[in-house]
Amino acid sequence: MRPIILVGPAPPPFSGQSISFQMLIDGVEKQHFPYTVVSLSGKGTSDGGASWGRALQYLKILSDYFRMSIFGRKTIYITIAQSRHGFLRDFVMIWFAWLNSHYIICHLKGGNYGGFYKTQPGWIRWLIRKTLLRVDNILVLGERLRDMYHFEPRLKDKICVVQNGLPFILNEAIKPKALPTDKTKPIRILYLSNLIESKGYLNLLETVRILVKKYKIPVVCHFCGLFLANKPDDVLVHDAAHGQKLFEDFVTTNNLEKNVAYCGVVSGEEKNRELRDAHFFVLPTNYNNEGQPVSIIEAMAFGNVVISTDYRAIPDMVIHEKTGFLVPYGRPEVVAQVIANTTAHPAVYSKMSKSALEYFQRHFTREAHLSRIVPLLQKPD
Repeated sequence: MRPIILVGPAPPPFSGQSISFQMLIDGVEKQHFPYTVVSLSGKGTSDGGASWGRALQYLKILSDYFRMSIFGRKTIYITIAQSRHGFLRDFVMIWFAWLNSHYIICHLKGGNYGGFYKTQPGWIRWLIRKTLLRVDNILVLGERLRDMYHFEPRLKDKICVVQNGLPFILNEAIKPKALPTDKTKPIRILYLSNLIESKGYLNLLETVRILVKKYKIPVVCHFCGLFLANKPDDVLVHDAAHGQKLFEDFVTTNNLEKNVAYCGVVSGEEKNRELRDAHFFVLPTNYNNEGQPVSIIEAMAFGNVVISTDYRAIPDMVIHEKTGFLVPYGRPEVVAQVIANTTAHPAVYSKMSKSALEYFQRHFTREAHLSRIVPLLQKPD
């Protein structure tokens, strides 16, 4: 059995990628495979602009990686990036692994590798193609994401689909949900992701305004996550503080203080409570690096009806009008209409909640994910 080196963003900080990577670490440990971890987390390792802090972090990461991988043949699992700085780090790791005859698995936890490739100069694109051809397997999150690598036809046979799974152990029996029978009690909406403009949080604020002012539906919407800027995606938001000000000003201007709450970052039992209390989970995203949001899996695990967009690998999780709804990006009035129509038919809502829970249990449990990915970490005979 080859020892395994797991390269990825171990928490903290907590994000969809980091908690998913921790799930893999736990799964490998449970199988008693020999392994070591090279964490990509830490100040200065994000995919933003260059900095001395990031450069020093990369040097420390590469130093650890070289030390762990220089002797003996191993399996190298790398969570690859979709940015130029991240690729240059991956380039060094992949070529070093190939020169040392390691078995190499790359896992992209996003959905924009093709877009990243397209924006690079010719010499970088040449390096990307040559580097990925050194890899044994490339893991993607959904069938719709295979096409990210169409720029190099020889990669086709290396691509494997491994869908995400629930990144924590669910120690409670979850039952399908029902809407409140008391019409004075609010419909509860949850947004659980970083508050990035292209993920649609400002659009969701407008949805809440429409539900309250036009449809006269009592709703409470909780927003959980960090305010972040994401250039060049952002249109209105200049930076994180400006995004938070836009949020707060909208709530105040439209008298939505009783309908909207910003809860910050939630985790553990606090996050479970938010998921347990919600009726609808809404993520109307067009985020450039989106792949298969773990937050949608978490929402389905608690029987929420999910409203999201027909984007990247999301339709692999949300079956339109059966387990949830797929809506156009940037159309808050459509989201409001969907919620209003569904709340007017409580039996339909309950049936969809049941379908969402069953679909999660068939495809997206922690166990299902680990049963797909862990066997890939051993080189076939």
